[in-house]
Amino acid sequence: MNEQGELKEAKLLGAASYILFLCFLPPLLLRENQFAMHHSRQGFLLFCLEIFVAILVYIVEHSLGLIPVLGLVIVVLLKLVTGLGLLFIAAIGIVRAISGQYWRIPILGDYDSRVPF
Repeated sequence: MNEQGELKEAKLLGAASYILFLCFLPPLLLRENQFAMHHSRQGFLLFCLEIFVAILVYIVEHSLGLIPVLGLVIVVLLKLVTGLGLLFIAAIGIVRAISGQYWRIPILGDYDSRVPF
């Protein structure tokens, strides 16, 4: 494959890395490409954060959600804020990967060197 095709593939896989478990594709397909691997590590950290937030929201939902009206409002707002926040971070990562930019997720990006792939 020519260099232009490899760059396009790296951008595509880098962007896909921010969509849930698709962060595991670049280590399988483009392990030597630093750009794709950078976004794969970022996507993996975001995926871990999404799992952590889902567990946290589940716990809050089953504890505070028992309060008749206030609990429902808190749970709905928590789901809305966390869901939109994570979607926003993923969207920024996708746009940056497609545009060919290295981008570090604030705070999470400091830990990308610890990702084992």
